[in-house]
Amino acid sequence: MNETLKQELIDWGIDWQDVSARFLGNEDLVIKFMMKFLNDTSMEELTGYLAAGDAENAFKAVHTLKGVSGNLSMKAIHDDVWNLTEILRAGSLDGAQEKYDRIKVKYDDLIQILRKYQE
Repeated sequence: MNETLKQELIDWGIDWQDVSARFLGNEDLVIKFMMKFLNDTSMEELTGYLAAGDAENAFKAVHTLKGVSGNLSMKAIHDDVWNLTEILRAGSLDGAQEKYDRIKVKYDDLIQILRKYQE
């Protein structure tokens, strides 16, 4: 277990107690799944669908991101992801870009942290 990575994730906005409990206290497993997040394509898909104005498929992508961010206790983005999910669920794009922009900044920060520790 890399304590430096753990602290960076906590500082970023991971609720470590929550995610650790979800993984039955197995912190190595938490880190394994955090690193697997690097392979998740939902943000890339969301970016493309929003750029195309495709609310239906953007909803599917953000809904996936909502599930992953919730399961990994990504409190730093979860509220904005949830709000964007609801905007898109309604078939609207009103306010979607603002929420997306907030998510993207934090998402990019998280990816940068994870890549530093990628083997």
